Order: sequence, then structure tokens, then C-alpha cells
Amino acid sequence: MRHVESVRPRSCWGAQPPATPPDVPGYTLALHARAELLSLAISGAVLVPLWIALFSALVAVLGGRTSFATRLTPTSILLGSIIALVAVPNAHGSCPTSSRPSRASIIALVAVPIAHELLHGLAARAVGAHPTFGIGPGYAYTTFREPLGRWRYLAVGLTPFVAIGVAAVVLAATWDRVAGWLIVVAVVNAAGAIGDLWMTWRVLRLPRQALLCDLIDGFAALMPNPAALAPGASDVGSDVS
Repeated sequence: MRHVESVRPRSCWGAQPPATPPDVPGYTLALHARAELLSLAISGAVLVPLWIALFSALVAVLGGRTSFATRLTPTSILLGSIIALVAVPNAHGSCPTSSRPSRASIIALVAVPIAHELLHGLAARAVGAHPTFGIGPGYAYTTFREPLGRWRYLAVGLTPFVAIGVAAVVLAATWDRVAGWLIVVAVVNAAGAIGDLWMTWRVLRLPRQALLCDLIDGFAALMPNPAALAPGASDVGSDVS
């Protein structure tokens, strides 16, 4: 789904996400939510200091390191701006402190998106969808063609954000030597998941009967036709909530 790949490019390698939602008997298109890459990237950049503070505080609450210093250099800001701003924490020797992007940030920029998309795929399989993967210029994504109920769609969208964030914080709290590196992983994942968080905010405002469809420029919400909700009508979406 959307790991700051919130708007997937139309020129990509791999499975191409659909441009229009499928026809589902008894349902009509109620919403076509289009994600705007620039707005999401700016939002991801603005939220980076918050993610650093939040993950550092959670590590401290769990009994780990209580002091982290954030180091932002012109080089790291430029690099991070391209991919939703990656800030490089310096955990008192746990991370490199040179003016160049640290090895931790470079590794995270490569490994975290891969893990993020694999977790999207595993979650999609777990809820009955058939995920496929693709790559565009500077983007990776997971998509599927099956319409999903609201909670299943949210589970697919939020699994990487929650799983990687929780794992990084717990490990950072118990493995002090690499705590700063793990904060990098958590921040890169959270900054890149801005599209998933945008999707969550939009989906939570929809009625529970909605079916969600992954699209190339966002997602579509389908709602039951009034006739489908009439007394005696079959509940088309009863098995996809």
C-alpha cells in the first residue's frame, strides 16, 4: 500500500494498481480519495521531529536509554526531503556523527521500505487478499484487487507502521548498543508511512458498511445501494467487514 508511495507512479515495474474500482453487485462508488504526493511528503517531513521525540520517549518509558540527541545536517535534510525527510539521531555513540548520512540511515532507507511492503503483503494475505508488488522511480508499493471491508483494509494499511515501530522501540529499550540505529529504523518507517496514516484518517470517517478498493492514485470506497439495505435484502458485505 502506501509507504510514501502514497501516489503510485503510472510508469512502474510489476503489478499495476487499478485506476478504477471493480464492479461489486449491490454497491456503488461513494468516494474516490486521491492522495497528493507533495502534500504527504511535506507532512511526513514536518512530523519527523515528532516521531523522534515519540520513539525516544517510548524507549525511555520501557527502561531504555533516556537521552537522545537529534543531529540534522544540510546533507541529511536534503536527503530526507526527497523521501519525506529522514533525520539521523545520535544516541551518544550509538550512531555515527559525521556530516554525511549515517550508515544506519542508508541501510534503513533500503531495508525498511522492503520490510514495510512485505508486511503489507503478509497482512493482505491474512485477510484474504492476493497481494502483488511493484516498483516505480523511487517508490515501492503493494497492491491487491479485492475489495475489503473497513477493518480489514485498515489492518493491511497499518500493520507495517505498528509492527516495525513496536519492534524497533522494544529492541531499542533492551539493546542499548544499537538503540540509536533502531530509532532511525522507527523514524524512517513512520515518516514513510504518512500515506498509510492519511488513508487511516480517511477510512475511519467512512460508515462500517463501506468496501475499500486499492487504486493507483489512492483508494475508492463503495457503499451499498439503498435496495441492498432494504428489509429482506441479502447483506452483500457481511463477509468482508
